[in-house]
Amino acid sequence: MPSRLFRAASLPAAVLLTAFAPVRANTAAASYGVEVCTLTGTSGQYSVRVRNTGSAPLARADITGVRLDAGGQPQGDIHISLAAIPPGKYETAILARHGESAALVSIATYLSVNGADTRQQELFAGKVAHVSPGAPLQYTLAPLAVRGWTVAYGGPNAPKLDAGSAVLLAYPARSGKRLDTRPEAGRTPADVVPLAPCPVPRGK
Repeated sequence: MPSRLFRAASLPAAVLLTAFAPVRANTAAASYGVEVCTLTGTSGQYSVRVRNTGSAPLARADITGVRLDAGGQPQGDIHISLAAIPPGKYETAILARHGESAALVSIATYLSVNGADTRQQELFAGKVAHVSPGAPLQYTLAPLAVRGWTVAYGGPNAPKLDAGSAVLLAYPARSGKRLDTRPEAGRTPADVVPLAPCPVPRGK
């Protein structure tokens, strides 16, 4: 049975998990041209790293996040653009510094096509809100920190995901469609992968 997408007006508080829980899987080479991982600094800094795994330079990657108050409620959007990422290289967007709290919402990647920045991929950050073992659509995915959508996802090739773990939902961009703040209703994600902490360099 194919995956399906459902949109909900709101979600129960129990599934709005705003903390970034560690994911057991390591960051792997992505079919959509980038690797994304998260960094938490010792001084409280919170960042998102985007690495270009494709063969062409990324013209830019637009990062959208949301500031959170002490209760985990959204307090304003964050917009950061990472420019000119060569193949094999990465850039880092700082979403929160000491004493602040933030969550990743989405990432849009662009290539230069005929001199114009052209959107290639749309990635939405979510969490595994519920696991239904044995069901055709075994996962319910919800946003990291804001209300507004749920995704019923699964299939024979779906990765193993743990309840509460952070994930990225990947969609190829479509020409003429403006970037939304949530996955498009009725559209199956091309890929769902764990959003893991960045690997710690050896020797540290």
